[in-house]
Amino acid sequence: MSPTKLSGGHTSSVLCVDVHPQNGRIASGGEAGELCIWSHDGQVIGKISRPDTECTSVLFSRENPNLIYAAFGEEILILDQQRFQEPLYVLHSNTDEINQITLDSKEQFLAACDDSGEIKVFGLQDRKVFKTLRLKHTNICSTAVFRPGRPWEVVTGGLDCRLVHWDFSKPKCLNQFNMQELHATPGDAPYMINPPFIHHMSVSPTGSTLACALENGQIPIFSGSQKNLQPKFALLGHMQGVSQVHFLTEEMLLSAGNDSCINQWDLTKAELYQPAEVYMNGNGDSAHPEDDSNLAISELCKVRSFSHSSKVNWMVPYRANGEQLLYLADQTSDITILDLS
Repeated sequence: MSPTKLSGGHTSSVLCVDVHPQNGRIASGGEAGELCIWSHDGQVIGKISRPDTECTSVLFSRENPNLIYAAFGEEILILDQQRFQEPLYVLHSNTDEINQITLDSKEQFLAACDDSGEIKVFGLQDRKVFKTLRLKHTNICSTAVFRPGRPWEVVTGGLDCRLVHWDFSKPKCLNQFNMQELHATPGDAPYMINPPFIHHMSVSPTGSTLACALENGQIPIFSGSQKNLQPKFALLGHMQGVSQVHFLTEEMLLSAGNDSCINQWDLTKAELYQPAEVYMNGNGDSAHPEDDSNLAISELCKVRSFSHSSKVNWMVPYRANGEQLLYLADQTSDITILDLS
């Protein structure tokens, strides 16, 4: 089946996309400051434009199907689809361009991470800043995700290669990881010269697993089953930087990257990996065969790959009527829909 294209809404590259899980409506934001709302059959049913900025992140409310949250520059617009041209509210506390907005599972809080390295956590009941998380990121904070089942915890990642695990009620840092120290890159990998900037993160529905999309082509996998995150392994399957990761199910993961490739991974297959046996070398010391565990685990976990026509800026899976669809925003002005069924 050839991909479906949604056209006619944007005049430049689409940066972000979301799909409402109940009604199938699509929201997309772009470089030209355009925010479009599409019907489930692909017709533009609403559009606003703020030409002096970009729409970098967009989210449907799961609690109220009419509400949309969209980041434009340093502002977050709260919009009602039935009165779309003027926002209901504007949240303006970030001091630099917002890269991603994210909602907790109960939609009590919204987190917005920005180019200054700060994360603003807004209380949605009073629409005011609840806490500001700062000083842990020394560069752009590019991504944030709340931990399901842990109501005061959020995880952030940035171009300082740091993953920071916060208790935002205090606020305080519970734990952090430097991606430059976490996993060695195989010596013959074509992407080894790229720094491990964190572009995006995704957490599984129960919160038991967290995945990161790195500029060096790796996808570190963390266990979230305990209070503190624990690194497990890294998936290797992209020839350039990874831009997006999204969980389809608790164990099925999608990744997309600057190599215009989408990979599907089954993380349960990692349990099949058996480390090479230790043997004694000629000097009487223990040694391991040349067998990179991350490469071996990646080969076990990789289910299939899809080639796309452009670098992927954003993607979101959507399941309806027994079909598994994937909506892709890329460097074109179209939105691509892939059928993964």
